[in-house]
Amino acid sequence: MERTSPDQNAYLYEGRIKLEGEETWLPRVFSGDSRHMIIDGLTPGAFYPVELRALGGSTRQSDWSYPVSHRSM
Repeated sequence: MERTSPDQNAYLYEGRIKLEGEETWLPRVFSGDSRHMIIDGLTPGAFYPVELRALGGSTRQSDWSYPVSHRSM
């Protein structure tokens, strides 16, 4: 699947996260800041795959990014 680049005019960003190895995504998080997104309630030391997308602008929404796994602090 080809991924599109985020729209430069996006006004909101959506993130989703799940515990590594699980199938179910946790409730989505929204932010108006493309550089910071705070996700609360994670288990310290656990790995979580994260995907992001831009909302708004001419494309209305971008595709989900490829998942990147991060360890919560």
